[in-house]
Amino acid sequence: MDESAYFYCMAPSTSVTKVSISGRKKIKMRLTVAITTNADGSCKMPLFFMGKARQPWCFSWQSARKLGFDYANTAKEWVKTALFRCWLAQLNEKMQGMDRHVLLLFDYVSPHRVSEQYFNVTIHFLPPNTSAHLQPQDAAIIRFFESQMTKIRNAHVVNKLDEVLEKVDEMGKENVKINGEQLFNVNNLVAMRWAQEAWGAVTQATSCKLLASLRHT
Repeated sequence: MDESAYFYCMAPSTSVTKVSISGRKKIKMRLTVAITTNADGSCKMPLFFMGKARQPWCFSWQSARKLGFDYANTAKEWVKTALFRCWLAQLNEKMQGMDRHVLLLFDYVSPHRVSEQYFNVTIHFLPPNTSAHLQPQDAAIIRFFESQMTKIRNAHVVNKLDEVLEKVDEMGKENVKINGEQLFNVNNLVAMRWAQEAWGAVTQATSCKLLASLRHT
């Protein structure tokens, strides 16, 4: 299990142009996504999202679970010990129902330090400054997952840009500029659906290829 910061409204910071262009104000809206999978990618846990809002307005007063998400709120949008304990208890209960015993590897950071013992889940902390070979999820699987999210987001932006350009004559230049600045702005619900779609692209075959390439580096 590892966490990744997900800045879902942030535009790309690089360009293919050789001339100077004006930048875009960075929008730092984010979610934290906890990612869990086994060594060969054959068993993936549902993504666990953490955000600042207790009930994001885009949920339309529906619960996250009803919308198909595992979501919790925390003030700094980062994993807290209490949330971590709750997640571990749910995982242990799920493993009990499947009659399975699992070993979980974690970074040794303060929110992960729990004293509880779980019958079906054994916790092991990685040493500081762990190499990628001991932490393949962070080095390979998360990187691929994030690249898939970027691909999905960019496809969304291109589609929206095409819609704006089709209406350029009736909108006027000023409105085109305003709409162009809003291309990357989406709400939590859209962002989480993108993440779920990207997570679905991480198959067992993909995981095995990523891990194999990592071993040869």
